[in-house]
Amino acid sequence: MTPAVLNSALPGSLRSPGTVSPFGSINAQTSDGNSSYNALNVDLKKRFSNHYQLLASYTWSHSIDDSSDLQTLLKPQNNLDFRAERSNALFDQRHRFVLSGIVGSPENWKSGNGLHKFLYGFSLAPILEISSGRPFNIIAPGDANGDFQSTNERPFVLSDGKLCRGENAVADVNDPACVLGFPINGTLGRNMGITHSYVSLDARLTRKVRFGERVSLDIIAEGFNLFNRFNEAAGNPFYTAVNAYGKRKGGKYYSSPTSAFDPRQFQFGFKLNF
Repeated sequence: MTPAVLNSALPGSLRSPGTVSPFGSINAQTSDGNSSYNALNVDLKKRFSNHYQLLASYTWSHSIDDSSDLQTLLKPQNNLDFRAERSNALFDQRHRFVLSGIVGSPENWKSGNGLHKFLYGFSLAPILEISSGRPFNIIAPGDANGDFQSTNERPFVLSDGKLCRGENAVADVNDPACVLGFPINGTLGRNMGITHSYVSLDARLTRKVRFGERVSLDIIAEGFNLFNRFNEAAGNPFYTAVNAYGKRKGGKYYSSPTSAFDPRQFQFGFKLNF
């Protein structure tokens, strides 16, 4: 049924007592998104010997798509131009490096003196992770293109790199440089925001206490994000917040953080082996 046929049947009905059409936004969720993923992984392993073990892993990856999820904020800016939605995916993480290892006390320290005897039974397992930030979509709330959606439009990029809403009908009061006369759809690409890099050092310290040949007790202490570094989890997607933050990396835009990963944490435990 076409909207015209539906409209002719609705006036005077319970759903539409007047003559104004009730039709607005119509959402159609289809599985026609496209994505590609390319990656390179390099590992360096040193098996446990001489009381230590080492593993270093580096991953370069690039994920591209035109739709990452079914969230409201991820509706296309222009339903007639899906090509404009093709960009780095929300979960694209270009670089990730992880270094982990285990260091244990030698067996002959059991019969040693002083410090060696005290350190016998200890093992230390650190994990260092360094990774690049992830993209997020920058939006300019409004409805310049008349699709009855206020969360799917992106801003325009000015000559100095600043962003503005730039609707044809309404001047951008947040930026006098953004004047009327822009086209309907914003010129900023999808997912052009970027969060800051992630760095965290975790460690596990274990002391094994033996009670005879078969029974032992592991005393465990674990620490996460030991340097208590602030790691941004998400950035403010509104273009006004991006302009106020005022930092860019190449063609990508940083914004004020809205959430963070866990701060420094500790946990302790015991494990009985028999």
